[in-house]
This record gives sequence, C-alpha cells and structure tokens, in this order.
Amino acid sequence: MSEQTSFKDTGFLSEQSRTGTLSVEMHQTPQYLVCEDLSQLGQSILNHCHIHPDDKNEVYLSLYFQRMLSHFQSILLMAERGMIHETEIMSRCLLEALFNLAAFYRHEDFLEAMTDGDTDQRREVLTRFYLKQLEIHALTELEMNDLERMINSADEINRGDVSTAIKAEMAGLMSEYRTEYAFLSETVHSRIHSVEQDLEMDDHQIIVGIATRAEDTNRLASLLMNAADYLIDGISIMLELHKQPEQSAHFEQIKRQVHKVWQNTTVKVAHR
Repeated sequence: MSEQTSFKDTGFLSEQSRTGTLSVEMHQTPQYLVCEDLSQLGQSILNHCHIHPDDKNEVYLSLYFQRMLSHFQSILLMAERGMIHETEIMSRCLLEALFNLAAFYRHEDFLEAMTDGDTDQRREVLTRFYLKQLEIHALTELEMNDLERMINSADEINRGDVSTAIKAEMAGLMSEYRTEYAFLSETVHSRIHSVEQDLEMDDHQIIVGIATRAEDTNRLASLLMNAADYLIDGISIMLELHKQPEQSAHFEQIKRQVHKVWQNTTVKVAHR
C-alpha cells in the first residue's frame, strides 16, 4: 500500500488516517497524553504481577485485568485515527470487563461458583443475590424475573447465563451499567438512532453525505477520560491483589493528573 494513500482511497487503513491533522491533534491533547501514561503504568503493573497458578482468584482477576488493559490500548489506537464508533465499542468492552473483574473481586464465592462450581453452587450464590435484591431493589422487575427463572430452572445454570446487569450490580457499578454501558450499547448493536448520527445534513435538513470519522478531538477526548476512569478502577483492584508499593505511588500521581485533566475536559455526548 502506498505511503501516500488518502482516507478517501483506503479509509482508516490510509496513511492519512494515521498521520493526518486529526491524528496529530489527538496525540497532543492532555487526555491522550495522560491515557498513554496510565496505559504504561497498567502494563508495568501487569508485568510485575507474581501470579500463583494454584490461586484461582489471582489467575482469573489477572486475566480480566489483562483483557481490560488490551481494550484500553486498542481505544488509544482507534482514537488516534478518529474511529469514533470503534472507540465507543471498545469502551463498552472495557466497561464489561471491569464488571467481571470487580464482581469476582468483591464476591469470591461467585468466582468459585462460576469456575469450579456445579449447578447447585451457582444456584445457591444467585439465590443469595436474589434475596438481597428483594431488599435493595437495584434490579428492574424484568431483570428480577429473569433471575428468578434462572434460579428455578430445571436445566443446568451455565456460566454464560449470568447477565451483565447481575455482574454490574455485584461489582457495585450499576449506575455505570444504566448510563454509560446502555449508551455505548447503541453503537455496539448498530441501532437506528446510532447509525443516523452519521448522516451529514445541510441547514435545510437535506442529506449531503455520510460522516465516517470524528470531526474533531472533543468527543474522542471525553471517551478517553471515561476509559481512564474504568482502567483506574481495574488498577486499584490489581494493586490490592498484588502489592507493589512503588507502582502505588506512581498510580496516585497519575490519578491526580487524570483528575486535573478531567477538570478541563468538555464532555461531548452524541444525541440519540
């Protein structure tokens, strides 16, 4: 492929997409720069983890963190090319990985039931969760009905049966599930409201084209900062699991940097 290929010729595979004006501007934003630092820290923490093969918690939690980190790094790669929808999709993947990581970290019995447990063990864990929900009412009526059907089913409760909503609640992240996750799911499932935002309209609301990439860095910058918050939650869990004093000090410094950048970030939300 020619080094001079334009976006019009080869889309996001073009050299223009990687080195054009938008990419250069993205690399210079404080949001991108602080996310690069956070990614490097996350990679260093993962590299210094001493995982004991016989410790199921360490193994699975580290696997989920590695998945989070790779999602975060892919977000950076796509953001620098102006791939707005793909950045949204990977942000959802990152958040879902956090639901799993945090749920399993907070509930070791849930991890045990989902990895080595049989149907009865999974049913017991889910029943305790169901009874708690009767008190706190975090799940919707539909979600509660689905959970009840799962518990009462004569069929085996498979590991894939537990919904994202249940894991988000176990993770203590139901607010994120109801808001960011629901919003990002519009893009993942290519719903009508999601694809309509790609239409370019003139002042008379006549279709004049299709937008294929971000117009500027604003929306990408806010997506990066949301992703940074998700990864910070993941890193916090890993540093509880794997004590790394030097990395912890660096982590606190980067968290302060992220907070400072957030204060100067305008949150851009696509209307759907």
